[in-house]
Amino acid sequence: MKTIICSFVLLLSALSTNAQCKIVLDEIDEFDSLRTIAIEPIQIGAIIPSQFETEDGPTFIPEGKLLVAYSQNDSINSFFLTFVVAEYNYQPIDKGFNVLLLLENEDVDALYNVPDRGEFDKGTNMRIYQHTTVLPLDYFYQLTRFNLDKVRINYKNQRKTITLSDEQKKAVQEAVRCIGEKAGLYPVKP
Repeated sequence: MKTIICSFVLLLSALSTNAQCKIVLDEIDEFDSLRTIAIEPIQIGAIIPSQFETEDGPTFIPEGKLLVAYSQNDSINSFFLTFVVAEYNYQPIDKGFNVLLLLENEDVDALYNVPDRGEFDKGTNMRIYQHTTVLPLDYFYQLTRFNLDKVRINYKNQRKTITLSDEQKKAVQEAVRCIGEKAGLYPVKP
């Protein structure tokens, strides 16, 4: 009887873990066999006023969003973090290690960012920047253990720091674990 109850509890915990995981993409490309897994974007940072004015005042938008993804085929096997950030001014960013992650254990991880000039969004009257970074495997495992506390983006002319709330920290860690589980890389099995 104890065995049946323990099995039932384990099954429920496994189902509840998968229920929290919001996979929006898990497909294999027919042409190059590239498997891509992605979760629903997570809002990060505060709610900020946009530059789109209504008669009631400005509309409010999230400071940023984070997309966690994984790609795998014969030549690539990588995790990706994509930060989508709204900026009031034109802030070009060059390629390089321009996105920094501050973890709760006070480690700072620098991620390589591809260049971006932003795209003007008519709905907010702001430029939207997409910072796509490759997440090395050791950083991936750090994010499964420690919460992401802050993100710093180093533009050419300024630095932007996004501070995550406790709820956002938990959501990011769950998303990273979820992608890792779906990819078969988390939890680590000896």
